[in-house]
Amino acid sequence: GRLIGPALSGFLIYQFGTGPSFLLNTATYVVMVVTLSVIRDKDLHISSKPNRENKLKEAFEYVLKRPDLLLVMLTVFFTTTFGLNFQIFIALMSTNEFGMGSREFGVLGSVLAVGSLTGALVAARLEQHRNTRNVMLGASLFGALLMASAYLPTYWIYGLFLPILGATVLLTLISANTYVQSNTDNAIRGRVMGIYLLIFMGGTPIGSPLIGLAASAFGIRATILICGLIVLSAALVLRSVFRDSVTRSIPSPR
Repeated sequence: GRLIGPALSGFLIYQFGTGPSFLLNTATYVVMVVTLSVIRDKDLHISSKPNRENKLKEAFEYVLKRPDLLLVMLTVFFTTTFGLNFQIFIALMSTNEFGMGSREFGVLGSVLAVGSLTGALVAARLEQHRNTRNVMLGASLFGALLMASAYLPTYWIYGLFLPILGATVLLTLISANTYVQSNTDNAIRGRVMGIYLLIFMGGTPIGSPLIGLAASAFGIRATILICGLIVLSAALVLRSVFRDSVTRSIPSPR
């Protein structure tokens, strides 16, 4: 959602303008509220009811005892916190570097969406390759590509490059999500995925302000370069630290 959402917003801005796009986004929250309100509690089945005070603690202890899950989650944290900020990268590259307006920004969002959707389709065919090794490889490749995007000279070349970025990061994140779900015990999977979601989304309040400050101080190209370097370095360091947890294949879910 953090990748496809900004991309679709670019398409909406291009088609309808900024104001109507905000109104359409507001309408989506109505859909979510209605959906949540019609959920029937009696249809929700809980296999076990652990002590509420120990539920979260148990989940954290489980993750800490599983270096493979910890490796994937830390990789996702650095990738999403510093790399998954296309709404900032695209906007500033389009306006500050290439001198374009909102419609051209919308086009960039649309081509990013094309790459993201392509990545999702490809990921569906790579189920047997979703393992820690490929998560690390994908994060490293994304970091390197993000660094390369900082040097692209023109609007059109940048636009042609965005689908590659979108496909790469989406493939990486889908692999990470699938690995965590497929390799977690059923009894604790929901809580572990809650931690995963916290890591996935929780970096935004940290990364976005830092990226904004860096862009103001050093410019957007230098900021993108630094963000890509952080993602790449984190992937390489984590791969080295958790070397024994980097596998070529995952065990089949039972």
